[in-house]
Amino acid sequence: MAQYSYPSIEHSIDVLLETDTAQILIEDKLLVRGRDNYRFRLAPWLSIENLVLDGQEVTARRQGQWYLVELPADDQHELKFTLRGVVPARGSQQASATGVFSSSGSDGFYLPGYDAWIPWDETGRINYRLSITVPSGQRAVATGKLVSDHNSDDGYKAEFESAVESEPPSLFAGPYQVQEKRGNGLRLRTYFHEELTPLADSYLDAADGYIRRYQQTIGDYPYHDFHIISAPIPVGLGFPNLTYVGRQVIPLPFMRTRSLAHEVLHNWWGNGIAVDYENGNWAEGLTTYLADYALAADQGAEAAQSMRIKWLRDYAALPVERDQPVKAFTSKEHQASQVIGYNKVAFIFHMLKQEIGSVAFDQGLREFWEKHINATAAWRDLQAAFEDASNRDLDWFFRQWLARAGAPRLSLGAHSVTRHEAGFRTRIEILQPVTGYRFKLPLLLATVDGNQQHEITISETLTSVEFVTPAKPLYLQADPGSDIFRRLHQNEAPPILRDVTLNATSRTLVASADDLFTQTAKRLASRLMDTQPVIESLAAAQQPGHPLLLITTNDGLAEQLELLRLERPASLPRVAYSAEVWTTRRTDGAPVLVVSAANADDLESLLRPLPHYGGQSYVLFEAGRAVNRGIWPITRGALFRDLAP
Repeated sequence: MAQYSYPSIEHSIDVLLETDTAQILIEDKLLVRGRDNYRFRLAPWLSIENLVLDGQEVTARRQGQWYLVELPADDQHELKFTLRGVVPARGSQQASATGVFSSSGSDGFYLPGYDAWIPWDETGRINYRLSITVPSGQRAVATGKLVSDHNSDDGYKAEFESAVESEPPSLFAGPYQVQEKRGNGLRLRTYFHEELTPLADSYLDAADGYIRRYQQTIGDYPYHDFHIISAPIPVGLGFPNLTYVGRQVIPLPFMRTRSLAHEVLHNWWGNGIAVDYENGNWAEGLTTYLADYALAADQGAEAAQSMRIKWLRDYAALPVERDQPVKAFTSKEHQASQVIGYNKVAFIFHMLKQEIGSVAFDQGLREFWEKHINATAAWRDLQAAFEDASNRDLDWFFRQWLARAGAPRLSLGAHSVTRHEAGFRTRIEILQPVTGYRFKLPLLLATVDGNQQHEITISETLTSVEFVTPAKPLYLQADPGSDIFRRLHQNEAPPILRDVTLNATSRTLVASADDLFTQTAKRLASRLMDTQPVIESLAAAQQPGHPLLLITTNDGLAEQLELLRLERPASLPRVAYSAEVWTTRRTDGAPVLVVSAANADDLESLLRPLPHYGGQSYVLFEAGRAVNRGIWPITRGALFRDLAP
């Protein structure tokens, strides 16, 4: 988003929403300063019923997707808008199932601020007071501080305000049951559909715990409230002081125990401090590191390493042509962008913490927060905070990880073990053919008397190291804890779903004589593939060289595997299931993803959950529920060297 030096605009907004007809009446009074014109965008389903400038009725001039009002030379002007429209029905051409645009339905209304349901100007940052009235039995909530709310036979009214510059308000309404908890000077609320109300207390307690945690490590929570709203659409979205989560997702354990932490933390990173998108999005990766990864680390070193390995495995599945520099990431548009903007960025913060130490890292976060709260910040501002906290020049670190695509490739070269007067001398070469990376590489040297931990700095294409040990060496392993972001070798990267779904050259074979199964399979392929699926015939699918997605029936699976010269993995868990999903490789190394279901209904049940298991090698489903999943075992790989004769 372009940056402007205009003074902020003050909005005073009154909304009357008729939820049974989806009709909405909006009166918005704006105070505009320091401009000779007011240029704004408006949602296409709204019409300007009346526009008054400083007491005189005027007409806004249309300029493509924008409107323009010329302003007199005086410094301050008042614009009064009367807007009227019908919020698009969910599933209509104007609405979107992905949560991008405003939508309405009997189970809820959603009006995101960036959809311009009030006049949206070029800066996108405003101060506002917002009053919302909905019929009795409905509840409404918006971003901003909840000032008051009142329910009567005439309807429900709530007022919100944002006294500091923020994004335009987002508005939500529906037949919600409201439960509240006061804690740590904050108001916490759930706006849940009736069937979800038994979960409200656990969600409020979890949100309270996450807020307290991040206040201790970063600084004070930047808002007065936090709301959790159940969404009639399948989304998980974060906004200033609230999160909007699909009602089908809220009962799932991961939402409360992991994803909620992520959304709470966005109130610091991305909302409390806005992102300078022109210079890349740092907030998603930092939030992933301090929420998702930190919760894994709470479970122990093994769980933390498993998450790092998963990030490396996801990156290994990313085709080189779809890689991009970290600074090019702005938002999650597809699976490939998530691999960079979430996973790789989180890994970069992990390496930064290893580089400067946890004390300086935590201090850098606090300094960054204190300096940029309620402002916009870029990667360079994060770099400055960590440099100040560590008293070190970190330009080399940020430049190598942010400005270029790719990652180091590491392997072990020649080695020797010889007798030495003090015991044994071990020499080994560490190879890094990709130049321009500098990092600390941990080494584990195992001997008959125990293990030794070492750390060396890698900056050249070839680094020779030497160790003298009194006991006989057994093996050496570089990066034993998976602490370096690097491109894995194939023998370190067992196939996962993303090897096929991220690759634009993948081919899809649907093997079924049943028309309903075939149509469902094509829908599933569209859901799974990150690009438009290419449906092929059996003859084309039998040709080597391309990743393959095979979708077939359980009773036809054996025949298809024989025709494609593939084998079902013997290590698949033996559990009851109605659909199986697993990966393997062709003889030429190309990955294959197999999806097999008993019938069209069981295949249909995979449409929603299966795309979320891209990091797995196999998933077994029973009635649409994953009953077993995992990653094929990893071999010791290119960074392990047996030193025993």
